[in-house]
Amino acid sequence: MSTVRPRSGFLSMRGGFAQVLVIVLLCAPVGCRLPGMDGPVSRSLAASRQLSQQAVAAEEQGQSDQAEALLSKAVRTCPSNSDARRSYAEALWRRGKSQEALAQLQAAERQTPEDPTLLVRMAEMRLALGETRAATEYARKAIALDPRLSSAWAVRARIERSAGQQTEALADYHRALSCQGDDRSVQWELAETYRELNQPEKCLATLHVLADSYPPGDEPQSVLCAEGKALLALGRADDAVESLATACTRDKPTADILYWLAESQMLAGRVPEAIAAAQRAVELDPTHQPSRRLLDRADTVQPAAAVMPP
Repeated sequence: MSTVRPRSGFLSMRGGFAQVLVIVLLCAPVGCRLPGMDGPVSRSLAASRQLSQQAVAAEEQGQSDQAEALLSKAVRTCPSNSDARRSYAEALWRRGKSQEALAQLQAAERQTPEDPTLLVRMAEMRLALGETRAATEYARKAIALDPRLSSAWAVRARIERSAGQQTEALADYHRALSCQGDDRSVQWELAETYRELNQPEKCLATLHVLADSYPPGDEPQSVLCAEGKALLALGRADDAVESLATACTRDKPTADILYWLAESQMLAGRVPEAIAAAQRAVELDPTHQPSRRLLDRADTVQPAAAVMPP
């Protein structure tokens, strides 16, 4: 199935990174006090925070190198500023410097060991690197610290799913949604897990919940495409055509979406439309074999002579 980034959990490379920095700066844990609130802050901490804010501005302007340099300086200015370390880790991770990013998060963890959100991020990074054992341990610690943290259950579900443990992943995805029911990324991953388990009815029901979370007409293309595939798996070809045709209007359709539209049209007995959709898919991607095979099948259903001459 195609991959959706409906939103939640899926940040854009530039704007999303700036959002991460802002969130980290606003959600400072105990020990990073604001002037006039819990007490004065040291001069080095104030300077470090200022550098972090400058990094946000640099990132928003597309100056990734400058943002990384400012965050590096923020950490050197105040090594005990765990927020700066976390922001610096995100900048390093974004630039592909995974080990350096992990080192910064590990240092931040030593400073704020009771922060479950930091442990969740460690689990996510470890999972991305294929270190499932370490990722599982970080997820376990995060859940132990805050059993109501949706992201902790979600990351453990992703770890289980990556290991082929879909049944266990289902349970943890549901726990995540019991903590935060409107998490679109979790809803999407839950639907994908049902698909992998060949449970199209539950997959479709989950996708409907996800689609309903958007204003009418704003449902993402990928969600509509996934709905169409689930409907097709349930033998509801006409409904699948409707979902997939709508998906094609949401954004420029891919060869894969056009193929699934053609497949549903073929099964609905709309052969000329299926041929047209498959031809469009091949025009987009001449190497798209599923569409080419569908056209070969269509030739046996509707001979070329039946096509009106120019």
